[in-house]
Amino acid sequence: MEVAIYLIAPKIGMPAKELIKAIDNGDIMGGFPVDDPLSKMAWVDLLSLRNYVEWLYEHKRVTEQKYLKAIRHIEMTKDKLSMQQEG
Repeated sequence: MEVAIYLIAPKIGMPAKELIKAIDNGDIMGGFPVDDPLSKMAWVDLLSLRNYVEWLYEHKRVTEQKYLKAIRHIEMTKDKLSMQQEG
């Protein structure tokens, strides 16, 4: 499931630039226009993002609180997108 970076980044407590860097490094699946990576066209795959957040937590790069917040918002976004696709 794809979601715009500018929508998910503030909810999970990660700067959009950090997500873009992770996409550029190949850590997360996503995409963005070459000329403007912060555009509203930039997107990230939610499953890939969830796996990345779990990896960050396992390697003690984020606190448990930040990890739980991110996972909660990722799951809520996935549920919201699923309902939109069904209805």
